[in-house]
Formats: sequence, C-alpha cells, structure tokens
Amino acid sequence: MNLQYLYITKIINLIKPKTMKSKIYFASIIILSVLFVSSCKKSNDTTPDDNSNSSSSTSSIIVAGTWHVTYYHESGNDHTSNFSGYTFVFNSNGTMSATVSGVTTTGTWSNDDSHNEFHMNIGTSSPLTDLSNGWLIISKTATELDLKDDNTAHNEELHFTKL
Repeated sequence: MNLQYLYITKIINLIKPKTMKSKIYFASIIILSVLFVSSCKKSNDTTPDDNSNSSSSTSSIIVAGTWHVTYYHESGNDHTSNFSGYTFVFNSNGTMSATVSGVTTTGTWSNDDSHNEFHMNIGTSSPLTDLSNGWLIISKTATELDLKDDNTAHNEELHFTKL
C-alpha cells in the first residue's frame, strides 16, 4: 500500500471522534478549515483599481491623438468656456500646438511620471498662458488626463479629453 495513505489513515484513526456530538464537532472543524483556507487564496486579478492605463506613461497617452479642454476651474470659478473651440496636439518631441479658428499657437510640454508631474509652456496671451504651469496628474486614462496645479495657492484644475 501507499505509505502516504497509511500515514493519513493512521492520523484519522487517532483523531476519529467516538460520539455523535464529537463527530459533528469534528466535521464542523474540517468544513470551517476548508472554507478558511480556500477563502485565503491570492487574487490573480491584475486590473488596476482606478485608472485603466495607470501603468501607461503619460507621454504615450498624450501623444496619441487630439485633445480639448473639458474642465478648467480656478479658485472655484469655471473658466472652461475660455477654451471653447481649442484643439491641442502633443508631439513626442515635447512640442505642442493649440489651434482655434484656424490660428495655431505652439509651445512645449514635458512630464515626469515618477512624480506625477506634467508641465506646459504655451502662448503669450490668455487663455493659453493659464495652462503654462506645472501640474500634478490626478488621473489618466487613454481618453482623459486630469490635472491640478502644483501650486496649491492657485487652486486650478484642468481636464483634457481626447477627441
């Protein structure tokens, strides 16, 4: 006979309950132990909790397409309409452009994913100069980049959405 089978049989006979009450108790302990062990399995779910592209670099997301401002608030005031009609293109070489009514303004952008930072420098007049800041990345997906001014005294929040 198999040595393991004999060993297991011997252990069961040693701890085998002798009365009905102890049989129920023994069965309950076995069932609870199985349930406890099976509920402690590590999840194989690798889906990020918040951002479907949280592992993607900001650079790879932002250079893929044309964007527009869908939210811009400063000190509690909504200034989103200031960017109505603007489209933004971010190039992989760190240049960017903003176009409205056929007029294009160029600038630069950079990011540092290790510090969740995004920087833009564009234009010499409003509203584009409002974007020329250092920003903290609040969240990012393949279609949205949400930013907050890295200077808390300014209290600005900016959302870009892919067209």
